[in-house]
Amino acid sequence: MVQIMKRLRIFGDSIMKGVVYRGQDKRYVKVDSYDVARLGSSLGYDVYNSSIFGCTVTKGLQQLQRAIQNGLACDYALVEYGGNDCDFLWDEIASNPFIDHQPKTPLPVFDTTLRSMVELLKQNGITPILMNLPPIDSSRYLNHICRNGLDKNRILEWLYDENNIERHQELYSLRISKVSVETNTNLIDIRSGFLARKDCAHLICEDGIHPSETGYALIAQLLSEYHSAKATA
Repeated sequence: MVQIMKRLRIFGDSIMKGVVYRGQDKRYVKVDSYDVARLGSSLGYDVYNSSIFGCTVTKGLQQLQRAIQNGLACDYALVEYGGNDCDFLWDEIASNPFIDHQPKTPLPVFDTTLRSMVELLKQNGITPILMNLPPIDSSRYLNHICRNGLDKNRILEWLYDENNIERHQELYSLRISKVSVETNTNLIDIRSGFLARKDCAHLICEDGIHPSETGYALIAQLLSEYHSAKATA
């Protein structure tokens, strides 16, 4: 009997691309063992990964709109954004820490844009699936953004507390979960999977914001567990 593959399109950023920062090389590289297309195939999905390094939800909406105009044909769409949206232009903050600075995508805009993506997918007969954010490490990330000479003390003047970096990112993850509930959209809860681990710090790579190779292995496991739970529901 021929198995009919379900079609899954992924709209996301570098997390769904499987990117880590390698300090010894001073660059970002893909984790070879993290292949969502191969994982999807093993679960019965024909996966097309449209994730883009550095992508925000506003760019994701534009990408989705173009895909629909071009005849997007899939059964499911996994939507994963927020990590770049909550980020700031740290060079501008270091230059002037005494004024207000907004994230790349302010939280209200992130909310409405994510809802627009969900609604657009449903209007076109595609089932959306949201994914929340893995935790980050403020200290590592602050060191990472200052590695090429940004003044950490001036950034801290604006931050007040370096832990505000991860607290701010958490607001976006919580908002994804809120949108999931209010739009009756399925959610893959990556964050809880990370936080439940005693070795959570080792699941985050040295830049403080991307999962480590072990973290990506956990994401793959959580994706498989989500599929299994839905299959038996």
